[in-house]
Amino acid sequence: MNRCAIVSGGDYSPLTKIEECDFVIACDKGYSYCKENNIKADLVIGDFDSYDGDIPDDIETIRLPVMKDDTDTMHAYRYAVEKGFKEIYLYCALGGRFDHLLANMQCAIYGARNNISTYIYSKKNEVLVTNDNHIVINKKENYSLSVFAADLCKDVKITGALYETDHIDLDNSFPLGVSNVFIKDEVTIEKKSGVIIIVLSLL
Repeated sequence: MNRCAIVSGGDYSPLTKIEECDFVIACDKGYSYCKENNIKADLVIGDFDSYDGDIPDDIETIRLPVMKDDTDTMHAYRYAVEKGFKEIYLYCALGGRFDHLLANMQCAIYGARNNISTYIYSKKNEVLVTNDNHIVINKKENYSLSVFAADLCKDVKITGALYETDHIDLDNSFPLGVSNVFIKDEVTIEKKSGVIIIVLSLL
């Protein structure tokens, strides 16, 4: 298995491409989103402070204590790392509470540092968090392209966009890569090291 979907419990977002995933983890309220979309979860994880309905006996369930170090979503990421997944599709993780948004982004960075690329979908944004050193992004009409560093990304080269870079270092203290523009059908982002965050936002 290569792709794992994690459906979190934040503001609802369309479950884009979830049918391409080999395994689906629902985190607490995320299980209700799966039910509403007729998607069978393979695993439900949570302390169940936001979902109190029934879960069928044939679905594995991990019940977490309310007082814990990991969020439900972080627990799901640790599970995905242990099972050897290479990609995570994360849903219902942006919007709503800002503290939960940041926590979910940190989960994705944790994934990247364990060689898992995370694709995050919301109604108006697509996010990729990865430590891959060669990334190709296909053009989306009416979307901007932003490139951020989660830590120190060294020797970053961006081609195919209006604002190109030629082997520069990006860090997480200055938003140099915000709101770029596609000028070709593909934008290529190359680097030598670091975790990078790529954001497509509807204009």
